[in-house]
Amino acid sequence: MQIARRELLRIGGDLAVDFANSVSSPAHPDGSLHTWRDLVDFLELRGGVRPGDGAVLRALGETDARRCATVLAQAMQLRETIRAMLAAMAGRRPLRAQWVAEVNEALASGVGASRLVRQDGGWRLGLSPNLVCPPQALAPIARAIADLVVSGRGVEIGKCANPRCLLYFRDRSRTRRRRWCSMAVCGNRMKVAAHVRRHGRRRPA
Repeated sequence: MQIARRELLRIGGDLAVDFANSVSSPAHPDGSLHTWRDLVDFLELRGGVRPGDGAVLRALGETDARRCATVLAQAMQLRETIRAMLAAMAGRRPLRAQWVAEVNEALASGVGASRLVRQDGGWRLGLSPNLVCPPQALAPIARAIADLVVSGRGVEIGKCANPRCLLYFRDRSRTRRRRWCSMAVCGNRMKVAAHVRRHGRRRPA
């Protein structure tokens, strides 16, 4: 069964978890975030930034390429930190002070002036164009993982039960017994594998 890119981005059920999962996926074994544009596209598709702000951030990739490359490297380091935090949360282990400090640093990058912007006949808050800068791309991700941390044990973070899978998820199921990143991906694969182990492969007649 094929899964659309947008659906793959939402397997984790949370922006921070989906960002952590971008390190690898069934469609992108080597990861899906390799360029500044990839990062901004991810944030747009996941609702981390509005299209207008995303357009400004993408343009900065041309006008301020060196700084954007630096922030992209910081984003990849933040991703590793978030993966470590999710592993700790899934295992009910305490978070390290170093991880929290890194998230706080990324949160500070979101400080800036806002303005009212017309949208769909109403209004929304957006960043002032002259104040949008590359580091602000880290802020939505940092806010998302901070929200998970603040929620404490009320948030169920799990890791896919497929030992070959690297993906995490936020378990929003009624029973809180979710095991797979996706039933259409690992869930189906593991069930087929279990069936083969139990019954063996059918021999041709």
